[in-house]
Amino acid sequence: MSLAPRGFAFLALAGLALVATGCGGTKAKLVGKWKLVSVIDKNGKEEKVDLFGMTPIMEFTSDGNVNAGLDVGGLQGDAKEKMAGDPEAAKMFEIKPVGKYKLSGSSIEFVDMKDASDAPFGKRNGGRLSFDGDNMTLTADDITAKFTRVK
Repeated sequence: MSLAPRGFAFLALAGLALVATGCGGTKAKLVGKWKLVSVIDKNGKEEKVDLFGMTPIMEFTSDGNVNAGLDVGGLQGDAKEKMAGDPEAAKMFEIKPVGKYKLSGSSIEFVDMKDASDAPFGKRNGGRLSFDGDNMTLTADDITAKFTRVK
């Protein structure tokens, strides 16, 4: 038996394996928890997110759900003590379901958002995603949001 058919079969299987691992694409990169680091307005002005020691968190699940909340680990002094002593207050900041997302290539659309009086990422309620290692950028109509993966 010639080696050519075996070589072709090996290349075909290797190609299928690469395609299969790449199928997740954007979704594979997106799934997980992300903390909001900064926002850039439509004029190009970037501002770091500082909510008195609280950090907005978005979580994207593999089944298309979006959860959001606040990480209060950066609170200082009296505020930190009050949070630790009041379980009801801590519940206000837990990561909770807020809607769903749909991906199409590098485009994301937020749907069925709960308690959203206005679209969080512009009129279309979505934008384009880009990734650089553990950093994600979501560029929408009037704003760009920069996130870092929570480990």
